[in-house]
Amino acid sequence: MERLRLAGRIRRPTTERIRALAASEYMNFTDEEARDIGALIDLSLGQIEMLDDFRFAEDVVKHPERDRGHQPTVDEDPYNVFIRKCTVKGAAKGKLSGKRVGLKDNIRLAGIPMTNASRLLHEYVPTRDATVAERLLDGGATIVGKLNMDNFSMGGTSETGDYGAVRNPRNPDYSAGGSSGGSAAAVAAGEVDIALGVDEGGSARIPASWCGVPSIKGTHGLVPSFGVTYLDHTIDFVCPIAQTLDVLALALEAIAGEDPRDPQWVRGAIRTDDYSAAIGQPVKGLRVGVIGESLDWDDSEADVNEAVRGAVRSLAQKGAKVTEISIPWWRNCGSILLGVLCHSHSAMVESDLEGYWRGGVCDPTWQEAFGKARRAGSDGFPPLLKVQMIMGKYLRQDYCSTYYSKAQNARVAIAADLDRITSEIDVLVTPTVQIKASRLTTELRPGSWEGRGAIDCNKNACPLNLTGHPALTVPCGSGEHGLPIGLQLIAGRWQEAMLFRAGAAIEIAGPDPRSG
Repeated sequence: MERLRLAGRIRRPTTERIRALAASEYMNFTDEEARDIGALIDLSLGQIEMLDDFRFAEDVVKHPERDRGHQPTVDEDPYNVFIRKCTVKGAAKGKLSGKRVGLKDNIRLAGIPMTNASRLLHEYVPTRDATVAERLLDGGATIVGKLNMDNFSMGGTSETGDYGAVRNPRNPDYSAGGSSGGSAAAVAAGEVDIALGVDEGGSARIPASWCGVPSIKGTHGLVPSFGVTYLDHTIDFVCPIAQTLDVLALALEAIAGEDPRDPQWVRGAIRTDDYSAAIGQPVKGLRVGVIGESLDWDDSEADVNEAVRGAVRSLAQKGAKVTEISIPWWRNCGSILLGVLCHSHSAMVESDLEGYWRGGVCDPTWQEAFGKARRAGSDGFPPLLKVQMIMGKYLRQDYCSTYYSKAQNARVAIAADLDRITSEIDVLVTPTVQIKASRLTTELRPGSWEGRGAIDCNKNACPLNLTGHPALTVPCGSGEHGLPIGLQLIAGRWQEAMLFRAGAAIEIAGPDPRSG
């Protein structure tokens, strides 16, 4: 028999629903226990629904001059980098004055639709700006579009989105990389001066490398992630991408720093720096270590390795002290990352993409929009996300979440070891991606999988999402079909300025892939 709904905003669960929920938690209630538990639930929900009466100051949209824009035609957007063109004007003056900016379409911009490259939420319009968007506008930039990506960031080639594949401006027959392919391609095509990607295992650095432009993933916590479609608060990184290192440094200076809304949990102070000042500083005496394992994958390409070694030789010629080192655990990071993410992705989806055990401010409007779309049917989710949701629940229920704990313990150990290594070596070097850009699938049917979205190109990028150390990718050459090659530089925590110092020497010395 249905229990009556009591006064208030939360509908009280029926006795049958209470029994079903209890059974899912391995409880078996007698009739009397079910009634007693139901009464306690009624009292507790009566207190919780009082939250609807609490009123707090909402975020103010600081830059209200906004043109919602339109979805561009093929003629307007030959590389398919935009999901929407728009115009949001920032401050009249600032270090980014005159700069055109694009945002990956999983970063909120008030008044402008956000899709995550999925038709599931094509009508969702944020009511607040992500912190990084607000800071770019504060710096005088103009945001000119929301950029194409893999469906809910689930892919490595920007082919899985419902708005079609992103084409690489260096060679349109090839992938721009993913999941932030539109961000890197928009910069490479000259459509924007700066773009923001979001990186959960290389998703900004990989496309930057494949499109021949620089990008940086800061130390965990340096760049606030409030207003992003989260996958894991300990692994999400917002990354600027730009045409040159000097513009990249300006972008990082604009978006970095403390934010009380940030959900990331960081021990200690957030340390920012004058990154622009590091560009042009000599590299003489810099201790550089090339990670041997990063050059020795089964699918490593010879021209990629040679371009990286050539860039390292140029550093040595400028006075850097170069050595090759071994980090045995480098090969195991894919397993560690998967062990963490299959649990955390599943739990994040169950929280309707805000997460638990976090700091900062939540966005209930977005949470409700996603939650209602999910409950209407999750068939439209990308295949990789479906795998994570099912596998994560299976491992939680049948293996008591122990594989998450094993992965997390391994993560702590490798992070501590990388702290030790970067205390002895200033900059570590790897190929950003061990292979050049992959050829696009011939049939570009939007929203399909068909073997696309491969994520095994993240072997050298994903370790830094686990450890939280900063990593910069810079173009260092080009290979077959004129495809760019990127070199990754890694440093100790909060040593982003060191990366700009070393990266500038490589960017100047290395061939320009845009001439390929």
